[in-house]
Order: sequence, then C-alpha cells, then structure tokens
Amino acid sequence: WAGFEQAGGLMNIYTQQYTDRMIGGFEVPAAWFQSLNPFFIITLAPVLAVLWVKLGKREPNSPVKFALAMFFLALGFLCMVGAVIEQGGDTTVKTSMLWLVGAFFFHTLGELCLSPIGLSLVTKLAPLRLASLMMGAWFGCNAIANYVAGYVGSHVGELGALAIFSGIAVTAMVSGVILLLFSNTLVRWMHGAENTHSTAEQIEEQQTQVA
Repeated sequence: WAGFEQAGGLMNIYTQQYTDRMIGGFEVPAAWFQSLNPFFIITLAPVLAVLWVKLGKREPNSPVKFALAMFFLALGFLCMVGAVIEQGGDTTVKTSMLWLVGAFFFHTLGELCLSPIGLSLVTKLAPLRLASLMMGAWFGCNAIANYVAGYVGSHVGELGALAIFSGIAVTAMVSGVILLLFSNTLVRWMHGAENTHSTAEQIEEQQTQVA
C-alpha cells in the first residue's frame, strides 16, 4: 500500500510538473488522472471475477494472488521509470501521459488481487471474537502505509524520481518473489480456510477451533 498510495502524492506531483497533458488544444487537469484508478476498478473487477470462476480449482491461492499484486505494482512503477528515462535527465521535458495510464492500470490490477482477497482472509482466519479487531488492524496497517508513502515520496528532492520509482519497483518485485516461494507454506498455516469450496459450517467450525 505504501507504493500504491504514491498515486495521490509523488505520482500526482509528477503528473502536474513533468507530464505532457495536452490533447489537441486541451490540457487535461492533473487531478483527472486520479479517476483512472476507479475507472479501472469498475472495468477490470468483473473481468477478474469471471477469470477466477473460470479457473475453478486452478484458481491461484491467496498468497499467489498477493504475489501477483506485488508484481503488478512493480510493473506500474516500471512504467514510471520509463517516464523518467524518457526525460533523459532534462526536467524541462514533458513525458507521455501513456506512462501514467499504464502505471494506474497495473496498480489497479494489483489492488484487485490484494484488497478484496485480503479482507476476505481476515474474516476467514480471525477468531470470531476477534474478527472486528483484526479488521481494524487491517485498516490500521493501511494507515501506516499511507504515512510511509508520504515519507518515501518526501525524499524525491534528494534522491530523485528515478531512484524512488525504481526502488519501489525492486522492493515490490522481491516481495512478490518471497510470497511466491512461501505460498504453499502460508496456505498450510491457514488451516483449511483457503479452501474456497468449504461450507460455511466448516469454516465456522475451523474458526471456533482456532479461537
């Protein structure tokens, strides 16, 4: 989330200052690019939902989806790296807005692979008496990530946009690889909650046992 939330910070500043936003004689307001995320959520969420259903038993488990989210986040920031490279070190050069569209596209794919799955896992894995607390902890972690996002973005002046974007991309990629390597172990630790074909009674019984 610390990477994803750069959308409202560093990426927004980059949009305003270093992106060619002209379409004909009209300059697209920088704030409009913030609408790309909800637009892609509306258009991509049904596609992913159908994809998971079509895959059936071949549907990736939750840790693998989290890994995919990290890879998509990395791809999004690689788009931003491409935008910085296009500038060639000249801050007066305006880069193509397509880099930003690509970044928001991949970031939204990552969000769709992480956010709904993560919220679902919290309700499945948390003991019944602690479900509300764990859900609050989930959103508390999001709040911390927002702070980290601001902290990281604030160092762009001394480190440069290329270092920030590439650093986040590398960190996300490494995190994705680690999640992928330990995905089976994580599934075993879930005590059957990952089984999407479990009945509600089975899941409730598993939660009671954990509690």
